[in-house]
Amino acid sequence: MRSVATKVYVEPSGRRIEPFGDTPGQVPIQNRLLADWQEEMIEDAGLERIANPTPPCLLVPDTLFTNGVVLRRFVEQAGGRNAVLVLRDSVFARTTTPVQPLVVRCDDGFRFAAVRFLSGGDEPATDVPCDPEEKTIPIPAPAALTGGKAIELALARHPVITVHHWVHILWANQAAAGMLARQASAARFALRVAWLSVRVLSLNRWRWLGKANKIGRGCNIHPTALIEGSTLEDNVTVGAFARVLFSRVGRGAMVMAGAQVEASVLGESATVGQDATIRLCVLYPGSLAGQWLMQMCVFGRDAVTFPGGFTLDFNLDRDARVRLDGISQSSGTRFLGSAFGHGCRVGAGTWLAQGRMIPNGVLIVRSPDLMISRIPADLPAGVPLANHKGTLRPLRLWHGMPSKKEP
Repeated sequence: MRSVATKVYVEPSGRRIEPFGDTPGQVPIQNRLLADWQEEMIEDAGLERIANPTPPCLLVPDTLFTNGVVLRRFVEQAGGRNAVLVLRDSVFARTTTPVQPLVVRCDDGFRFAAVRFLSGGDEPATDVPCDPEEKTIPIPAPAALTGGKAIELALARHPVITVHHWVHILWANQAAAGMLARQASAARFALRVAWLSVRVLSLNRWRWLGKANKIGRGCNIHPTALIEGSTLEDNVTVGAFARVLFSRVGRGAMVMAGAQVEASVLGESATVGQDATIRLCVLYPGSLAGQWLMQMCVFGRDAVTFPGGFTLDFNLDRDARVRLDGISQSSGTRFLGSAFGHGCRVGAGTWLAQGRMIPNGVLIVRSPDLMISRIPADLPAGVPLANHKGTLRPLRLWHGMPSKKEP
């Protein structure tokens, strides 16, 4: 058997993640850049990064998110032969491989053509399977809503995903959270649960979940706020009656009074507005989520949404579609929000269709025809009035009833 190489080349993809225009390495995953995750996985795998793809070596794209265990096992099982990584068929694989170029279905799962070992020879590439070692959690949902389709959350100990699209930012953040949650052994996890149960004198999961937080320095948390299973970095503010569940909140971020943050990641100095709810979202630094309910959305740096608007996030009859490189593709899920580019602002009262991308710096306001902006001085008293193309008019004029000349 040929000797196993210990070198790795990170291949530039030339990809820019829409609508942000960022390179894959600049994508935030649990408030760390993808480029930093890649350096860590290379080091953990015991590989040496090289500047040119000189065989024998491992080639990975700059879009790849995984861990060192996956890379080390792949190199060992390649055994010095030409090889391609295959992610075994699983709930994790099926829910995270849509909209990924160079990922194709095969007998054993999904072949990642861009993750390969080069031997320097011309033999055909061997498929090397990678088991994500997932743990699935069923998500209760009415059959009338899902069309009878079961919904499962997959927590993979060894995730593999390439980041080409904003939906992959969502999935990579969720994959990283699951991977970090499953790093501890089952025995160690059981000991921690036992310790927490003793600490709160209860086996009720909700009692000890509130003690399973990591709280940074200088945080300002109102005594009525509820923090459960979450990490708050330094100088975070959480207002009265707010709730933070299974989330990471970046340094200096603010969760205002009554807000709900569930299974989301807030970047540095990001804000969730008063009484707003975000679920399974990623907020870049400085962004503000102000709409009342936003799910499965990505907010770019300093992006702002205001109350009174709606971002649609569920299709009743088919999977949501998104665009990659100008081509409409299925996202593989009915449950999906939208992406808001860096510095964009979305005003109150706007409705956004599912799976859309708002470009960087765009300002969106409600149509003037939908706002009362002209109020005539001689309007009749005690008569129902309504908005007609921005002008307040008597409602009877809309029904063809005889009337005096319109004001």
